[in-house]
Amino acid sequence: MANINVSVTQSREQQPADITAGDSTTYTISNALEGSSYFTLETVKNSDGFYDTTSPKNTSGSFTLGSGLSSLVQSDYMASVVVAPGGGVLTFVPAIDIVKETLDLRGTGA
Repeated sequence: MANINVSVTQSREQQPADITAGDSTTYTISNALEGSSYFTLETVKNSDGFYDTTSPKNTSGSFTLGSGLSSLVQSDYMASVVVAPGGGVLTFVPAIDIVKETLDLRGTGA
């Protein structure tokens, strides 16, 4: 189980470590903004800026939202949550092995 600290105000950053299918990863998401914001896990797009048949389905799996998080929107390639002021905890158990270079973490705050 990995624990990763992230923020709604961070730029796009690479997942810091590989994740094995079935292993739980916890993202502690801080939000120092006055209003709610968003946090996204996203598969790295191909050189044309899209996903294709070779793109890993990095966000297939299960998500558990802790207090402070709501409105999960998920596809096989991207998952986003609304983060209340103060932040919250997102737990992700992937269905496939994830190579860190193929998953970006990004805040979409102010």
